[in-house]
Amino acid sequence: MAMWRSLISCAVLFSCVDQTTSLLAGANALATRSALRSVSGTRQAEPFMMAKKVSKMIKLALEAGKANPAPPVGPALGAAGVNIMMFCKEYNGRTNDMKGEIIPVEISVFEDRSFTFILKTSPASELLKKAAKITKGSGVPKGRGATVAGSVTMAQIEEIAKIKMPDLNTNKLQSCMNTVMGTAANMGIEVVG
Repeated sequence: MAMWRSLISCAVLFSCVDQTTSLLAGANALATRSALRSVSGTRQAEPFMMAKKVSKMIKLALEAGKANPAPPVGPALGAAGVNIMMFCKEYNGRTNDMKGEIIPVEISVFEDRSFTFILKTSPASELLKKAAKITKGSGVPKGRGATVAGSVTMAQIEEIAKIKMPDLNTNKLQSCMNTVMGTAANMGIEVVG
């Protein structure tokens, strides 16, 4: 299609200059010009690459630096035909400095069974448990006679909100803080100060 457009534009150009010039002469001139360009090296034609099509999206929450082929990684990636060991090595390499944290990962599997993945920030619940120095939240959600599992300060809420901001769909710190405070309330963590 692009070649025909070039030929037509050459034909129009040549017909404007000289009415007797034919389409064939324009095509020959175009071919000669492009041959000279490729020989001189001033401009190389680059191959046109189509974007790969994503066949599957997989979301997992794994401990940093400890991904292995056991469940949940093995079955989730095996069903998609992904090289499990390659994923485990790459994930462990990229999360090695975050040991002890739960890091969510979003894996894009392409039709040719290759993959890419994006690391997300730790869940707000994990960050809140670490800030409140507790192992788990309250078993009873807020408003139903919840027991207080722990407490965090507004400064800690703000710090967690700043960490979570890239993964949340807002640019405003106050909105992020409200989201984190809602998570804290549902976990039975009291916000003080």
